[in-house]
Amino acid sequence: MMDFTELKIARGSGNFHVNQFRIHFSVPGLQGDPQKQLPLLVAEFTKDFPKFFNGLGKNMQENQASVAWSTRQFEQTRTLRFLLDVKLAALGINLPDFHSDWVHVLWQDPNKGFAAQTLKRNFSEGLEKPLSILPLSALSVLIQYNAYHFLAGRRSWVFGLLQPGMPGWNAGSLQVGKVESGKFTPYSGGPTPVFYLESSAVERSSLLLFKLMEVDPGIFVDIRETIISLWSNLLANYVHSKGFRLNVGHPKTYGTDDGASLWATQPEWRGVYRRKAEFETPRELNAKKWVQYLLDLHPALKSQPLTETAFKGMGGRSGGGGASGGW
Repeated sequence: MMDFTELKIARGSGNFHVNQFRIHFSVPGLQGDPQKQLPLLVAEFTKDFPKFFNGLGKNMQENQASVAWSTRQFEQTRTLRFLLDVKLAALGINLPDFHSDWVHVLWQDPNKGFAAQTLKRNFSEGLEKPLSILPLSALSVLIQYNAYHFLAGRRSWVFGLLQPGMPGWNAGSLQVGKVESGKFTPYSGGPTPVFYLESSAVERSSLLLFKLMEVDPGIFVDIRETIISLWSNLLANYVHSKGFRLNVGHPKTYGTDDGASLWATQPEWRGVYRRKAEFETPRELNAKKWVQYLLDLHPALKSQPLTETAFKGMGGRSGGGGASGGW
């Protein structure tokens, strides 16, 4: 048996969730064509992804989970192992590190970014090995479900330059500057190239999360609130640790699509903006222009089959947006 099995969204449970996290920044002292900066940004972000996610360095905020590149592979692609700091919220008690979430890289572009697909483990790890020999049927079921990622679907991370004419964005109205005493001051000089880093996902609950929610939603971890924290932290950690200049314009002021009113932010994640929605059917999801614009930015999300029928018609190893997924 292979080490992993893909948790395809078509075989997940419940509503379809779409979420989008975005941060805008400029690179101090940048000379020449800003497009040539993108491969450098992508390469460092990918290589040091665990550092930016974990948030243990200078000018970073420690995350609620940790991640590391693994030596295990899925179909000759690299994998990431996430470990969530699970707390019994009602009692304020940290639980042992019993659950890990695995993903594999199924798409990558050196000028744009990479994307990952959630996985189910087909091997035991940690406390599962000694516990699996105990004659407790309930425990064996728990161990079986624990091998699942919380979610079924894909997440993508992409870089780009904000440019006039981008669908859904009035990019020409953006300014780069600083905030002091609550006042925004734009930087002087000519127009400054504004980059974006975006993390987006189209997913739904896996069997594990579905079963946990049946028991008592939110007792161990509120996965939807955790998602906001994890990816907001990542984007903020990346920009602030690099010393890049932050763009503070709120997307509500220049968003022009049918999801402009959904954008939100929180003070603890400086400059990170997000929007999210859930849909009962793929038809409802695809009817939103803002979702279509999001999918155009993320090839691996756009190519993801949302139904079993679509999946059977895709062909290829993992439907990864036209890339081999090799690393």
